[in-house]
Amino acid sequence: MTVMKNKKQTFSRRVIAVIANPKFFWGVMALFVFQAMWIALTARYPMAFDEDFHLGVIRVYAQQLSPFLSNQPPGSETFGALTSDPSYFYHYVMSFPYRLISHFTANQTTQVLLLRMINITFFSVGLILFRKVLLATGASRALAHASLLIFVLFPIVPLVAGQINYDNVLLPLFAGTLLLTIRVSNQLTRHKQISIADSIWLVVLMLMVSIVKYAFLPILLAISLYLIIVCFKTFPNWKTFSVSLRKSYRNTSKKAGWLLISCLIVASSLFAQRYVVNIARYHTPVPDCSQVLTIEQCSNYGPWARDYNHSQNKLSVSHSPFNYAGEWFYGMWLRTFFSVDGPSSLFQTRGPLLLPAIISIALPLLTVVAALFSLESVFRRYNASVLWLFFLISAFYIAALWLNGYKSFIETDRPVAINGRYLLIVYPLIILIAGLVYSEIFRRRSEALKLGFATVIVICLIWGGGVLTYILRSNETWYWPNSTVVNVNKTLQRNIGPFVPGYNQPTQFLR
Repeated sequence: MTVMKNKKQTFSRRVIAVIANPKFFWGVMALFVFQAMWIALTARYPMAFDEDFHLGVIRVYAQQLSPFLSNQPPGSETFGALTSDPSYFYHYVMSFPYRLISHFTANQTTQVLLLRMINITFFSVGLILFRKVLLATGASRALAHASLLIFVLFPIVPLVAGQINYDNVLLPLFAGTLLLTIRVSNQLTRHKQISIADSIWLVVLMLMVSIVKYAFLPILLAISLYLIIVCFKTFPNWKTFSVSLRKSYRNTSKKAGWLLISCLIVASSLFAQRYVVNIARYHTPVPDCSQVLTIEQCSNYGPWARDYNHSQNKLSVSHSPFNYAGEWFYGMWLRTFFSVDGPSSLFQTRGPLLLPAIISIALPLLTVVAALFSLESVFRRYNASVLWLFFLISAFYIAALWLNGYKSFIETDRPVAINGRYLLIVYPLIILIAGLVYSEIFRRRSEALKLGFATVIVICLIWGGGVLTYILRSNETWYWPNSTVVNVNKTLQRNIGPFVPGYNQPTQFLR
């Protein structure tokens, strides 16, 4: 009996060693790229998550060299009020590869495919950076790699990564911001000093990410609060802080200093040109379209027109935050594990497959219970400072999403703009924390039990998750009009579908 137990332990350790190997991480990367490429090469343009909006705005910026728009370009009302939109820098930057591509080909399909490849590259870089972020908690490489494997098996991940969307560049920028924040924090806590250079680079990066997507603002606030708290814990008074600041300034070369100042001025100017000007003109950092354009013009902008029409046709429903919370959690869960087509099929939606759906509901509930017993010891065992950063960012960001959605719910009487893709950037942090909780739960138990638990999760996600959700839930109207694309997807459906639970119930879990 003891010999058999030792053999199981030895086998489990070998498997865990394989997962901890960097080659396993590159295997996860290969799986991600394969899935995202499948979406990019088979799903016709435009896809559901505003792909036509993003390409349209990219084309607007491709008409000029400046990132500033003094007036609403003619015919661009379908994209909303562009002159005041603070989430514009992705489109401006992407306009340059678009200019190059369009110089060589006017074929829209080719242009879309090449821009999708660039977006997959952005997301891939984000995964590489997130690996470093997760390891900064003190978690094992095996746990970090397993967390990222689970992440890329969420159906929403390849679905977003395989199309033109600013969420794809937000992921690496957010991960880079986290790494720089952790570096500044480590300098404060371990060396009792502050680096002016790293701090300014962090400010520059946060300002730039804020003009990629305004949803980053609560994260900027969370990071700022976190570093202020760290500073207060590190320096007993203002004098010691200023001494450290002067010392860091003296150690910075003149060339580096000028570069830092120049970058800070540019980033601050770009940030202020949208947010500060918006506050001055419209008394809000993100003005409503109708504050900038006429109602007639804004009616051409789909999301605004939807909310406006709903607000004019109220349903007199209860505005209880508890009712909305149920709708919000359901919507976020569904739109993380579902599949959906674009506007050409009126956003035809298909529900999650059975096993990914079950594990994605059961596991979070079980994690909450497990956290009650192990979270305190997790903070003692791992890097508590980094974990607090994860918690603070996740709390601020999710609270801001919920409150913004609740505000729209009150205005429209409908639960609108609830999308699982909004949580993409914090999912890796949440998955890792859950992994640390279970590692602590299983710490005094056999490694075979821990490995078996993780294996069940991965099998449930593979057996209908990832790109397989799209393949099995889609139909030929979702694909590029290409016989090879259609035939390959149909062949996979015929041969794989019957072995996947829930395949014959495409509207399961949909209301």
